[in-house]
Amino acid sequence: CTVESTSFVRSVISVGSQENVEYQQPRNYHLAFSAVVLCGMLNNFSYCVISGASQDIARQFHAEDQTTILTSVMNVSALAATVISTRILVRFRFYTRIRLVLCMGAVSYTGVALATTMTDKTGFWIAAALSCLSGMAQIFGEVTNLSFLKSFPPQLVGGWGAGTGLAGIFGSLGYIFLRGPLGLSTSWVFALCVPLCLIYWAAFHYLHREATSGVEGRRLARALGGIPPPPPQASPAVYGNDPRELLNPEDSGSLPATLPNIQAAIGASGSIMFNLVAVYCLEYTLWPGLADRETLCAGKVWYTTMWMSYNVGVTLSRCSVSVVRIKRVWLLTLFQLCNVIGWFIEVYTGAIRHAFPDSHGYYIMAVWMVLVGLCGGATYGNCMYLFNTQAGIPEGLRELGVNLGFLMSNIGITAATASFSLLDATIMEKSLLYPDGCPPGI
Repeated sequence: CTVESTSFVRSVISVGSQENVEYQQPRNYHLAFSAVVLCGMLNNFSYCVISGASQDIARQFHAEDQTTILTSVMNVSALAATVISTRILVRFRFYTRIRLVLCMGAVSYTGVALATTMTDKTGFWIAAALSCLSGMAQIFGEVTNLSFLKSFPPQLVGGWGAGTGLAGIFGSLGYIFLRGPLGLSTSWVFALCVPLCLIYWAAFHYLHREATSGVEGRRLARALGGIPPPPPQASPAVYGNDPRELLNPEDSGSLPATLPNIQAAIGASGSIMFNLVAVYCLEYTLWPGLADRETLCAGKVWYTTMWMSYNVGVTLSRCSVSVVRIKRVWLLTLFQLCNVIGWFIEVYTGAIRHAFPDSHGYYIMAVWMVLVGLCGGATYGNCMYLFNTQAGIPEGLRELGVNLGFLMSNIGITAATASFSLLDATIMEKSLLYPDGCPPGI
């Protein structure tokens, strides 16, 4: 996001695309938008369900001080996945990558379902290992879909942002409903998620058909993704007869992650990357880190409720990129920093949670978490929009820019979540935050 050197009082809102690019218009825009929402929601669903269930799973295995481990291992694996995506998966077609994501998601759901049937702590560590697979699948899918959506009008990116936010809402709400009113075990909740992979495939298949139907040359290369194919004079006996495999190498939508290309991508979109990294680092300091410490003495529903509230804000703000775009996203990053400071003060003082009886203070904290989500989602949505549309970024460097942005972001996320593994056992230990034990009435 380019920070202009003009006066602060200038408007921070800009509407409209930044480049004159020929997009593939879907035959039914509303159906395509719905499909993008579904892809965004189901791509992030496993990550969100595991995140929302992490405190419950930790309590099941008597590992309350290790709640953030499940989120931390997902973020570490996501960091590795970003490197793999940048160096390896970028060479494959979008559809091939999505098949991989679907397989990983199904294995993740099934594995966590089986792990949570175990009675000893081995089950917790198996669930953590399967969470790694979920974190990698989420990154593979996100980078792939965001790059694939370059074929369509940029307004559809708002549908993706809405879907990722809805994943947190429906993932948390579904977990609370299935575990609470229906009384299902954690194992059954995850087992029931496996069929969602089929819906994800159907939504992406529809979009892929829309993107590739009736196009050729540069636009077809953009829709298919992957590395430049072999030259047209290559032998059909070696490379096959599919004309889509014989595109001009110059038409490829992605450039490899060589050092010169990385330097060029950072030079062209470095400000976008900075805000993406900052907002993710701050978000994961707030959740799961501070949210876990704030709800240590609350009922088990409140931790998941904080996650759901955060995603309500994320969904609302990510949808907004379809209507308005914020160029000065550093203002949102600054506001999120203020949220972090406020939550640290609240965790140590309990000014809000202790001010009201019967856990009513947590309702205020849930509303505050909605504001956290609004800020974070708006930054994310606008950064993704700018990666795909901002003038001055060479077309071949856009996917590389997204990959580098996620790579740097996951370094920040990993640092934020991993730090709480140490903080929770030292200066933010339960005995220090609640020296007299859990107060009555919360």
